[in-house]
Amino acid sequence: MKHRIIAGSVAASLLAAAGCSGSGVPSGAASYLAAGNSKVAFIQWRTASNGHVRGTITEHGVGGSAPAQTVSASSAQFTGTMRGNSIALTFAPMYFLDSRARGTLSGSVLTMWVPQSDGKIRQVKFSQSDKAGYGRAVAALHRRVRHANLLAAKQQARRTRPAYAQTEHGFQSALNKLYAASSLASGGVLADGVARFADHIHAARAHLAAEKKDASRNNKYCGAALTVAGDQKAVDGAFQSVQGDVLSLMSDISTIRNDIATANTLLRHLRKAGITVPESASNVIANANANLKQAIARANSYIDQINATDARGRSFANNMATGSCSGAHNGSVLRPIPHIK
Repeated sequence: MKHRIIAGSVAASLLAAAGCSGSGVPSGAASYLAAGNSKVAFIQWRTASNGHVRGTITEHGVGGSAPAQTVSASSAQFTGTMRGNSIALTFAPMYFLDSRARGTLSGSVLTMWVPQSDGKIRQVKFSQSDKAGYGRAVAALHRRVRHANLLAAKQQARRTRPAYAQTEHGFQSALNKLYAASSLASGGVLADGVARFADHIHAARAHLAAEKKDASRNNKYCGAALTVAGDQKAVDGAFQSVQGDVLSLMSDISTIRNDIATANTLLRHLRKAGITVPESASNVIANANANLKQAIARANSYIDQINATDARGRSFANNMATGSCSGAHNGSVLRPIPHIK
């Protein structure tokens, strides 16, 4: 398949290749070059004493569109005969062309007449050259491709950036909001939310300590039982405050999760558009996720503590509200607070 690509593209695209002048018809080993803006072809052959020719044609061609152009190389062997200044070459079977081509040598210029797929004959000129000249031509072709890719990439960036300027601005705003909301430092939404848990649990423990102390007092006329019941109501009040803390924190968590999703969506859009995004942007999103998990774990630990504290206090109150003091029983049982997910 490589042979087919070579023959078709050499014949079709090297018509504008430049030649150089010289004198003398080379004998034995010979090599010729055709170089254009998008193709470079190099023919090498050796002529035997009987006029038989055997050689190779190598082509480098540009493929694709900038900014993703590439240079590919292919080669094919041929045989032929030389009679004076006339030469007839036979290539391997080709996709576009007849396998035969004829040409003439005039000084340092090889002129080939190559059949085309439309039946017409096209003239292609090759200039006598060595491998060093061939290497320079290929290097020049690569430089042109790199230059074209660079220019196209810059133009593409200029076209893309205005269209995504609003997205970039929105992304930066989302990152700033996410950074502030997910911070575990004092003053952050998560930090303040978790701090409220600690305050209310501290209050619950203080009420439980009072409940324990009051439970040891004289229960004449059910005085201790009633006092303990009052202490338990205070513990329940702290418990209900933590319930409110959970609802508030869950709302903050939902908002931060939405902010993370928004930031990730904008980040994907910018990367897809080829816009470079600082690594710190991904770090902000990753840190927000990590802080969120840490805050949830800490809040769940506090939930376990308040559930245990309330259960302990209720046990004290129930133990006191027995027999003639059963009227000191403290209302309905509060369900344990479930973990935040």
